[in-house]
Parts: sequence; structure tokens; C-alpha cells
Amino acid sequence: MDTQILSRQQLESLSTQDLLNLSDDYGIDIPEDLNRRFIIEELLEFADEQEDKKYTPEVNLTDEEMKISSNLPTTYNETSIHAIIHDPAWVFVFWDISASDLESLRTNQNFKNLLIHVAFYDNETDEKPADTIDTKISLEDRMQYILLSSPKKHFIVNLAVNTGNGYRIIAHTEMITIPKSSPLLEDLQPGRRLEMPPLVRLSGMEDLLREYYLTHRESLHNQ
Repeated sequence: MDTQILSRQQLESLSTQDLLNLSDDYGIDIPEDLNRRFIIEELLEFADEQEDKKYTPEVNLTDEEMKISSNLPTTYNETSIHAIIHDPAWVFVFWDISASDLESLRTNQNFKNLLIHVAFYDNETDEKPADTIDTKISLEDRMQYILLSSPKKHFIVNLAVNTGNGYRIIAHTEMITIPKSSPLLEDLQPGRRLEMPPLVRLSGMEDLLREYYLTHRESLHNQ
């Protein structure tokens, strides 16, 4: 049954019996001897709910539209490189090479190999790197963990081509800065007790920090 628009003024002009009859028409259960003011409120609330339903769009998706692929593309056909800091000692690097660039490398007689060239800087504004590390990769590789062996905290990751006469950069990341470590990590030493809230201590954070320090202490000290 279509619901007519109900207003307070309209309802207040009706007799109590008419209000009860209207409630019955809409299937609203009204207790006996309920004050007419509450009957009007019940009818207005019912009218608001019906009005909201009119503006709630129903979205019906087909089975085909609801399917979500579990496999990501192996390539996006774009030469690019990206890096995500895993912890103060390691960075996860992943890259892609377009089909045209791959074909050019395979047909280049001077091509030796690809490499991940990490350039470290003392300051974000420096133009020349203070230190570098290179990791050879194959044409089929698409990801690699790189150990940040330099004490510098600013770096750029480059995807480079070695042609025997030096290397040529074909993709690079923006400059990345290793976040400063927590004072808890900097102050953590074997035998030194950390001052931390009791609730944090109960969580096992102290043991976790100690294990983290023992694993990455060299990298942390060099920051």
C-alpha cells in the first residue's frame, strides 16, 4: 500500500478514532488507551521511515559484476620502480619494465645486465650521492629486498641498465628518508631497564623492543 505524505498539522486535525483507523491501515500496533499525541508521533515516525526507503537506491549486481579477480596482472607495461621501507635495515623494491623497453634491451648487443642502484645522500637537497650500492638483477626479476648497508638516511632507488660503459638509469623513486627511530629503541641497551607505563609493559612491548634492537642495533646506531 502506498503511503501518503503525513504532516503533523494534518494528523492533529483528525479525531482519535481516525488516527487509530489510520494506524491500523498502516499496520502500526497501537496499545489501548494510548494518548493521541503519542499516536501522532508513531504515525509521523512511520511516515519518515517510508520516506527514507524511497530514497534508498537498490543496487543489483550480476554474478559477473560481483566477481573479483584473485590474480593481479604480471605487468602494467610501464617502466617504473617503487620502494617500501620494511624496517631501518631493509627496503622492499619492486619494478616493472614495458614490453618495448624489454625488447630494446634484448636486442641491444651491448646489454650486460640490469641492476638496482641505490644512491645514499647526507641531505635531502644534495645532488651528488655520498654512497652507493648495486645489486644485479635479471630481466625476469620484478622484486628484491635490499639491505641498507650505508649509515646515510636519505636514498633514491634506481633501476639501471649496464651496457659495459657505465650504467643508464631507466626509472627511479623519489628520495626516501628513513624515519627516525623511537627514543625507546635508541635508549635500549642490554641490562638497561626502560621506563614505560605498566600497561605497555604487560603487553610484552619491552621484550619486543629488545629483540628488535638485537636484530637491527647496527642500523639503529648509524642513524
